Amino acid sequence: MGITGNLRTMALSELLQWLSLGGKNGTLLVEGHGIEKRIYFQNGRIASTSSSDHREYLGHFLVAHGYITEDELKMAMEVQEESSILLGKILVMINAISETDLLRLMRKKAEESIYDVFLWEEGDFEFLDNELPDQKMVPLSLDVTGIILEGLRRYDEWKRIRETLPSMGLVPRIVRPLAFDRLSDQQKLVVPYLNGQRSIEEIAVHTHNSEFVIAKMVYGGIRDGTMAVHQRSIGVEKPLSPRDRSSEVEQLLTRGRETVESDPEGAWKLLKTASELDPGDARPREAMLRAEERLRGALAADGVDGSRVPMLKVPLDRLTSFNFTPNEGFVLSRINGNWDVKSIVKISPIREIEVLLVFQRLLRDGVIQWKRSESAAATPPDFR
Repeated sequence: MGITGNLRTMALSELLQWLSLGGKNGTLLVEGHGIEKRIYFQNGRIASTSSSDHREYLGHFLVAHGYITEDELKMAMEVQEESSILLGKILVMINAISETDLLRLMRKKAEESIYDVFLWEEGDFEFLDNELPDQKMVPLSLDVTGIILEGLRRYDEWKRIRETLPSMGLVPRIVRPLAFDRLSDQQKLVVPYLNGQRSIEEIAVHTHNSEFVIAKMVYGGIRDGTMAVHQRSIGVEKPLSPRDRSSEVEQLLTRGRETVESDPEGAWKLLKTASELDPGDARPREAMLRAEERLRGALAADGVDGSRVPMLKVPLDRLTSFNFTPNEGFVLSRINGNWDVKSIVKISPIREIEVLLVFQRLLRDGVIQWKRSESAAATPPDFR
């Protein structure tokens, strides 16, 4: 028997427990915050997970934990394109990671993906009874009770963290030496970014981590006196009432549909905002996908294609005077004069269309230029 609902009316812990006690087989689809996750059940145990959040992709998860570098991820993804071999198997083949470590981290990745849903303020779910992916899954067989207990613990921890760090726009810095030997490998990779220049949100993007991981580390640093934070910008958005939110979604949806032909980028942004305001409404999401098709065409017409190699046009010392978004900062930091657009898309924890939009903005603002090549690609590659 299938079941549908909202996480506000049926808590994730209750839902997981119901599926476990019933010995269910099938797929739990959860949508919220612009993200779609799937949790696969076999005989009431969690067999695997998948997510549309790029930072939860296996390659980015391994980068965040220090097991592979972005160069190794790029290399493995290029091999994957040519061979269709699973990314994990390729990484084992090139000795980037052992099979034992890979299996352990795949279990951890699946657990972290579910823990993240416990922190969602809202979301819709549907259980597809006896529906499982056709492709063979690595059998993880995770215990649901343990997942629930840890998920609830993290929810309580997240509430405490948000009391100290109400905004992910806060900028952390180290004010006293850290006990480096007590840090995990994952945390050690974050330390260079705790220099008072990037926000928690930006650090999460740059290090391929979730905001929870970074915020938890900063919260611990504030408590033990090794870190401090400052506010980069002031002002907090007032949350919309359900009625106002519904009205706002309708207005954004109407404006987005009306402008999709004349201004595909503007329409896409309006529809994306509408989808984030009400993840349970499928209309903005469907309209956004149609706008994205138009937007890809506009980007190609502007010369943003995967074969181009970007180069900085502005001196490094002048970049600090620009007010870059977290996504722009990530893309800029990966421009080295050798990687083409497609390579940066591969190693980015940001959605592909958003990376392409960043390149378009940087070109228009005169921050980057294309490297001259002997022969230009005749046809822009299809990113889809």
